[in-house]
Amino acid sequence: MKHTTSIIKLFSLALFVLVGTACIDNFDKINQKDYQVDKEELGREGYNVGASLKGLQGLVIPTEEHLYQFVEALAAGAFSGYIGCTVEWTAKFETYNPPTDWQEAPFSDLITRTYPFYRDLLDETEDPVALALGFDDVYQGDLSKWLKFTNSLKLRMAMRLTYVPEMKEEARRIAEEAVTAGVITQNADNAFLKVEENRAAMVFNNWNDQRVGGDIISYMNGYKDPRREKMFTTVKVTDQETWMEVDGYAGIRIGIDVRTKDEMIGAYSKPIITSTSPYMWMNAAEITFLRAEGALWGWNMGGEAKDLYNQAIALSFEQYGVTGADTYTANTTDMPQAYDDPQYEYTDYEGPRSTITIAWEEGDNYFERNLERIITQKWIANFPLGVEAWSEYRRTGYPHLLPVIKNKSGGAIDTDHMIRRLWYPPIEYSENLSNIKLATGMLGGPDNGGTRLWWDKKPYANP
Repeated sequence: MKHTTSIIKLFSLALFVLVGTACIDNFDKINQKDYQVDKEELGREGYNVGASLKGLQGLVIPTEEHLYQFVEALAAGAFSGYIGCTVEWTAKFETYNPPTDWQEAPFSDLITRTYPFYRDLLDETEDPVALALGFDDVYQGDLSKWLKFTNSLKLRMAMRLTYVPEMKEEARRIAEEAVTAGVITQNADNAFLKVEENRAAMVFNNWNDQRVGGDIISYMNGYKDPRREKMFTTVKVTDQETWMEVDGYAGIRIGIDVRTKDEMIGAYSKPIITSTSPYMWMNAAEITFLRAEGALWGWNMGGEAKDLYNQAIALSFEQYGVTGADTYTANTTDMPQAYDDPQYEYTDYEGPRSTITIAWEEGDNYFERNLERIITQKWIANFPLGVEAWSEYRRTGYPHLLPVIKNKSGGAIDTDHMIRRLWYPPIEYSENLSNIKLATGMLGGPDNGGTRLWWDKKPYANP
């Protein structure tokens, strides 16, 4: 009897397991509602991929106004001479520093593993324009343009390695490979993210927390650059209580003690940006400047350095719808303007920060001068891409930027050479100590704004 009872129990257990397993195996189908969307339906017309693409597109240049302000306006935009603050920020926000740094391994991995995928994708797609048409807010599903973009990004990344001694030849190989494969060469292929509402416009037009930086205004005023009217608003300051009168374009320096916001916002120009403006990711001018620099190094970039430099300026003029590029590139005399602040006498900077002119100078003796020209003009053409401008400033030392008025780093950051990186926030040390020790051990210096990143290797020159 006991034996029979045991068999019944064992059979019941086996039956339960079998039935339970069968139920689990068919769980999705049994419990799916008649009209619920399944995986096959989600895959139709690329919806499952396109839905993710929509979100990812908004992270390249942050489209949420607070994230845009953290990344572009308060950090990289200020560090690159593009943007200055009109308010005091002490204790008004929590830590916004990114928790990790971009290191050599993922940088190289992106180049070697990601780009072949795009080439294969284009080769295997019968109709490149049809893919993700309803989700791609940059190129509307045109994979041929995406391929040019990825090759252009590859060129940009390769150029970041030029001052890393052990990677100089690798940088050349990658750059030449990208140009041969086909990069952005015309404004029709520029990468702009089209949005229903550009919320970054709120930072400048509604919040009024930032204005155009004194650096870029000084350069463009000195060059009498016709792109100013397309990029910045003008200001007219005649109040006798201010330091000087202004009727034109004026920028604000970083590191100053501000007064009230109302007194500040009317004295400085702001970027011309509306709620319908697209977000710029990359333009033909930048890529042509990269090719000009590569040619300056002696690489095969499909043209001579001087010709590519002049062509890049012409592309930027065309992008902004202004004329006179030939006259501009032939200018041998105009230099950046000395900085005069309409609000404060103590922030003025006597003499121009740089003496670089616009016109190309022939001869090997002018390598460094011509490099400064390329980077300076690319910096102007790339406004307001603060992260890229700050990166190129750290890589090359150009353009020459105005030193911060009040350096409050306690000696951690060199006033003349500016901040080199964002340090890890305190929460990483309290909640992620083991990993943060590994990360900071790779820095080659203390975890502060004065320590240079692995690709920031060019010896400092006199400012």
